[in-house]
Amino acid sequence: MIRESLYFSFAGRKSTDFPIVNVSIGSGLYEEALTSSKSIIETSTPGSNVPYFQRVKREPKTFPLRFAFLEPWNDEMIDDIIRWLDTDYYEPLFFSSNIDRVFYAMTTDTISQIHNGLKQGYVDLNIRCNGAYSYSNDITTPIYDVKSTQRIRIVNDGHESTFPEISIQKIGDGSVSIKNYNNNQTLEVSNLKDKEELTIDCLTRKIESNLPGIHRYDDFNDEYLELVYGTNNLVITGGCRLVFKYNYIFK
Repeated sequence: MIRESLYFSFAGRKSTDFPIVNVSIGSGLYEEALTSSKSIIETSTPGSNVPYFQRVKREPKTFPLRFAFLEPWNDEMIDDIIRWLDTDYYEPLFFSSNIDRVFYAMTTDTISQIHNGLKQGYVDLNIRCNGAYSYSNDITTPIYDVKSTQRIRIVNDGHESTFPEISIQKIGDGSVSIKNYNNNQTLEVSNLKDKEELTIDCLTRKIESNLPGIHRYDDFNDEYLELVYGTNNLVITGGCRLVFKYNYIFK
């Protein structure tokens, strides 16, 4: 995906703003890692030749990037490229062959310029992502108007489970629950007021109400909704209007 793309976008700016193209130099065959590297965390115990497995640690994705100039550069162009690429925080990065696979990345090491002395050549840089995954662009479902009970389906086509942000507007006082039959999980918030607006971020585990001085953690059952791979079959109970926002997560 990365090597075959001529163009890319980083930090909200497209490479087509410059006379450059993404290139690969080598045998003509592309080599790309399909997943990030991982290590196995284990503990050895005396008297046993079999270590105790604890967990897997996935490293942040890293990959080189190289782009060539289509015309001789000047100092102003190089300065502009440095300001664009040399950030001190993670920025969205995606490539023209698949614009719906977004990395959150920054450059590491040095940005190197390889040239022939005639202001012709290419630039090498190394990319490090903020974690082991890339993401789809934001996916927002339709607004569901629930009178009492409604069944819906939400598709997760990523490689991993994802945790949505849920926006709820209560209709009438009472509770709202969302049950996912794929993993037998139920999210429930009680004691909501008519027209109260609630946002539940299931990834960061943050809950916000538009009512002043109201915190709904005590009215919440601590089950943050998980959307597993595939088609998630949900049942929503309680009068409300709600919408889900989430991303696919790719290894």
